[in-house]
Amino acid sequence: MDCPRCGNELLPNSRHCIECGSELDDKIIRLAEAEKKRKEKSSFGESSDLLKLSFFSIIYPGLGHAFYLREFKAGFLFAALFTALLIAANYFVGTFYIDMPLLIAAYLAYSFAPVHAFRFYRVKFNFRDDYAFRSSVFFFRYFVVVATALIFLGAYSNYQRYFYYVTQVNSAIYEPVLKKGDRVLAETGRKSDYGIRRGDIILFSVTRGVYAGNFLNVSGEYFEKVIGLPGERIKISGGEIYINGSRIEKKFHPLNKNAVFALNNTEAASGAGEYFVCVNGVLTGRETTLYALVKREDVSGKISRIVWPFDRRKNIE
Repeated sequence: MDCPRCGNELLPNSRHCIECGSELDDKIIRLAEAEKKRKEKSSFGESSDLLKLSFFSIIYPGLGHAFYLREFKAGFLFAALFTALLIAANYFVGTFYIDMPLLIAAYLAYSFAPVHAFRFYRVKFNFRDDYAFRSSVFFFRYFVVVATALIFLGAYSNYQRYFYYVTQVNSAIYEPVLKKGDRVLAETGRKSDYGIRRGDIILFSVTRGVYAGNFLNVSGEYFEKVIGLPGERIKISGGEIYINGSRIEKKFHPLNKNAVFALNNTEAASGAGEYFVCVNGVLTGRETTLYALVKREDVSGKISRIVWPFDRRKNIE
């Protein structure tokens, strides 16, 4: 072991330092032996601490500060910043010019939190800054950056897949409700299971439509208002729509106002789990309106609001 006064290595079983000549009492010898054991275990101890910090910080930014370092103020700031950025990004979802920078800022806060915790840990516990410690820090920083990137991107992709879908209006036929160039938000997954009502704008896929009494093969993803619900009889005549013999209000008409004239004298009956909608497709090089009976399993979401352009952001009634 080393002399606690001059730092020179002591001879085995010696109570005297040959460098400074000091005679060491039992207390100093015990302290020196404890220091030696601490140094022998320090490499493992530091790695274990860094692993714990990494684990807490990856779960949620700020947890490492709060639960391991007991730095509640710093932990709260990281957690609050990350949460606020995610809420703001969700509010502006679909704008791209706003939500993506907010998501990038949220990721930076997420990945920087454990790095800051590592620095705070070194200062607070006064660990040596030698090559071994720097190597450990470098490894855990690299691990955390990769882990947070994978977790963040995975969470964002699954959230986008199961909770919402952004699509763009590419035609002017839906005016005045939707204009060409609008980006609309479709709530998917659990949110779309609240029930489909007449007048809801649904996002759906279809493989077959009816035009002039003939079945046509169509494919793609569309959105339109629900006109007929399961088990209803639908008739379009004279610019009006009748459900089970009763005329419905104009607000339940298709987004494409010309559809009621293009499908004049159309009669259909929706079966169990089927919804009557209009489909705007292209036939022989021109836009054509068809109708389709969409099955419930082919409905992927409900259009809930316009998210872009910014001056048209609103919920769709």
